[in-house]
Amino acid sequence: MRQATLLSLVTGLIVSIAGTSLAAQQKTSPPAKSTAPQRAAISGVVIDSLNHRYLSGADVIVEGAKTALVTDSLGKFAIDGLPPGTYQVGVFHPMLDTLGISLATKPFHVGPDSSSFIVLAVPSASTIIRSACPVRGFRAQGSSAVIGHVTDPESLQPVAGAEVSIAWTQIEVSKEIGLRRTPRVVRDSTDAAGTFKICGLPNPMQATLQARRGGAVTAEIPISLGEEETELFARTLLLSRADSGAKTGNASVSGRVVLEGAPSNAGSRVELVGTDIVAMTNEKGDFSMRNLPSGSHVLLARHLGFGAETVPVDLTSHEPRQVRIKLPKFVAIMDPVLVTARRAASLDRVGFSQRKRSGQGYYLGPEQIQRMHPNYLTDILRTVPGLRVNYTPNGEVITPSRGISSMLGGGCVQYFVDDMPWQSAMPGDINQFVNGNEVVGVEVYSGPGTPAQYARGMQDCTTVVLWTKFKIRD
Repeated sequence: MRQATLLSLVTGLIVSIAGTSLAAQQKTSPPAKSTAPQRAAISGVVIDSLNHRYLSGADVIVEGAKTALVTDSLGKFAIDGLPPGTYQVGVFHPMLDTLGISLATKPFHVGPDSSSFIVLAVPSASTIIRSACPVRGFRAQGSSAVIGHVTDPESLQPVAGAEVSIAWTQIEVSKEIGLRRTPRVVRDSTDAAGTFKICGLPNPMQATLQARRGGAVTAEIPISLGEEETELFARTLLLSRADSGAKTGNASVSGRVVLEGAPSNAGSRVELVGTDIVAMTNEKGDFSMRNLPSGSHVLLARHLGFGAETVPVDLTSHEPRQVRIKLPKFVAIMDPVLVTARRAASLDRVGFSQRKRSGQGYYLGPEQIQRMHPNYLTDILRTVPGLRVNYTPNGEVITPSRGISSMLGGGCVQYFVDDMPWQSAMPGDINQFVNGNEVVGVEVYSGPGTPAQYARGMQDCTTVVLWTKFKIRD
């Protein structure tokens, strides 16, 4: 894919309104000249045409006045008390950096006792795509695009030669093929400026964006393209130069988890996906995590009775991050046959069916779980041969049951939820955060029959792999 040149736009509408003299309206002698200095004013608004809103929180530099301003919630800014002269206004914002756009007016003159009003606009999606993307080729599936930069989170320098990929599932429906879901992946490599552009994408879509270079890789960042004829998504990805096996660092994040309609926000579990780091929220729903690895990551929040939610977070040691996560009330809905079939197809993609055909392990699919109408995870696992439910002061704990079946494990049970290891704060806490109604697939292994990707060290544990609606989407 050819390299895109920096899109530099100078745009602005300047209207000057000068003061009106009363001398032309009166026949009396003109008044004596005032000795007060004659001052001028500059005001304006910044419009985000890309997202159909005003650009708030943008830094506005008035060159010639040595003054920095910040646009308000309506994209407005204003400064007065300026001496007459020539000025230039520039706008700076992280979104503009991601797009590779410079937004500024041409130099203009402001006279005494006058006011100049400026309108600056971020270009539309179609304008940016025409500049950044080549002419659509025969492989193009649409007119939308995902563009951005890959940056080192510590040095803040561009990362050249990184592979950036976008993955999504394309759904086709027809009388001939019925419903077909086809996984799609499109890739690009960053240039010397760390820029990437993935063009010719269809929309609407729900997808994930990821960057990797050598042993370093970001999390799969969820993104979406809307339903306009041409959609553009822009994102800066932070890719650490360190190997992604590093689970700690000097970054930090704090925030609040809000439970929809709940009298208290306490007791939610927040984890940094891909690490062993877990935090619990207090009565207000606040949490804090420290010593985190730098880069673009994903936070996952869970609370029993509420839907799980993810939030992308860009971590760096330069400044702590703040996030807010709202968990919707979980409403169990009976799955129609079509939804069950879709979930079975999704389980195929994650290797569930292939492992089931191997003859190793014990499996429960969507239809079997649906017939149980489970409210808790233990409602499902108590039906699995080789497992039993123990009642403790801290709640129900699943343990192996030796001698009941040929599926004999050690004295512990380890979990994987949606292909990620579950880090327990206390025994059995998974039952407090994974709702039985969310589970659509279960795999249970012990001994040498455990697949390599679910074998952790030399522990002689029974392994339970859970697939939820969060991962196995309709």
